[in-house]
Amino acid sequence: MSSPTTQPIPEHIGSVKRYDRHFVVCTGGRRWAPKVEQGGGFLQALADATKPLESQLGQKMRVTASDEPSEGEGVDVLIFPDAVRYIGLREADIPTLIEDHVLGGRPSPRLAHRPVEVGYLLVCVHAERDERCGRAGPPLVERFWQVLDREGLSDRYRVVASSHLGGHKFAGNLIIYPSGDWYGLVTLADVERIVQEHLIGGRIVPALWRGRIGMEQDEQRAFWFTCCGGDA
Repeated sequence: MSSPTTQPIPEHIGSVKRYDRHFVVCTGGRRWAPKVEQGGGFLQALADATKPLESQLGQKMRVTASDEPSEGEGVDVLIFPDAVRYIGLREADIPTLIEDHVLGGRPSPRLAHRPVEVGYLLVCVHAERDERCGRAGPPLVERFWQVLDREGLSDRYRVVASSHLGGHKFAGNLIIYPSGDWYGLVTLADVERIVQEHLIGGRIVPALWRGRIGMEQDEQRAFWFTCCGGDA
């Protein structure tokens, strides 16, 4: 097995800054501010509410937008790794969400919600933030849907376009939930492999893997060597 002393680690391995909870806001479109957490409205309100809790809870939180449509009159929010979808939230509901779910540690009985029972593939398409993902992301969304349809997996996974995830120099960028694995440098030629190996086979693709939710960056690199034998 390869070791850190015998093989250099590719730059993208361990490039995911640690985070423990991901709020994915369902905007139904792809017109987002360059920094969604500073663009006003529900997204900024949610980011402003969660950020101060990081030091209190010892958890890092991420808020991003997606083109997933909302089911309710307000805004739907997917929370991972909790696998909960809140339906039709408004800015006035954010304190309740924080009190019950984030601080209380359970889905809020006061807000409409249901379990997330399918996997999600979040592909960064955020051209307003960085043109590299703006170019690489949209074709990947289409190709993933094509392969999922062909493999009969379109009822088990959803592919959604996402705002900035992090590490645009590794475009195309992708997160797969529920595992919370990140992939980078993804091209159209890699889609088949990710579907076959990760979604169907349950194995990460070492050459494209960037990291995983809940791991520090050094833990990600150690995991890569242990799990994959340093196979780049």
